Amino acid sequence: MSLFAVFDVETTGLSSAQGDRVVEIAIVVLDDQFRVVRMLDSLVHPQRSIPSRVTRIHGISNEAIREAPTFADLLPELIDCFSGVTHLVAHNISFDVGFLRAELSGCGVEMPHSFGRLCTMQLARQKRVAQNAKLATVVSALRIPMISNAHRAIVDAGATARVLSLLLEEDASVSHSPIRWPMHQTLSGCPRQLPRDNPPITLQSLTSFGLAIASNATRPVEKR
Repeated sequence: MSLFAVFDVETTGLSSAQGDRVVEIAIVVLDDQFRVVRMLDSLVHPQRSIPSRVTRIHGISNEAIREAPTFADLLPELIDCFSGVTHLVAHNISFDVGFLRAELSGCGVEMPHSFGRLCTMQLARQKRVAQNAKLATVVSALRIPMISNAHRAIVDAGATARVLSLLLEEDASVSHSPIRWPMHQTLSGCPRQLPRDNPPITLQSLTSFGLAIASNATRPVEKR
C-alpha cells in the first residue's frame, strides 16, 4: 500500500548549503485512496535570525519562533509522522528534501535512501495543467479552493496534497516499499503540544482543499 507524506518547509532563506534553516514544517500523510491519515505542523526555532525580507514572504518573525522547538527537539514527532510512508511528496521537491536532509544531518540522522519521490511541480508540467508550474497557478487551474496564509507550510502542504490526489487519481504506477526511518531514542507515542503563532489548521480544515479525512486520522495536539 502506498502512503504519501506530502510536506512543505518554510525557511530563513534559499540555501541549506549556505546555512539557511527551517522555521516551519508541515506534513500531510495520505493513504492510497488519497485520504488524510495524519498530519503535523509546527514552527521550528532555526537557531539563527530570520531576515526581515524573508519574514515579509512567509510572515514568520523572530518573535514567533522564540519559544518554538528546534528541529532536534521536534525530531521524534517528525519521524513518527513519517513512519511507514512510501513516498515523499512536495512542490519543487528538491528544495524541501534538501532542507530536510540538511536538518536531519544536523541531528546526526542520515536521510533514508529507500523512498519514492514525487514532485507535484514536475507532474503539473508533464500533464500541462497550467501555463506555469507555480503552486498558486496549478491550484487555480485545478480549481482547488485556497484558504488564507499562502506560503505557510501547512497551507502549502494541504494544497499540494490535493494537487497530488487530482494528478495521480488514475495513475497506479506509484508502488514503493515503506521508508525505513531510523528509530530515535526519545521517540514517544504521546505527542507534545506544538507552538503556533496563529490559530492552527485542523484535520477538518483540510477538507477545504477537497481532501477526504480517513476515519482513523490523527494529529498532534497544538496550543494556540
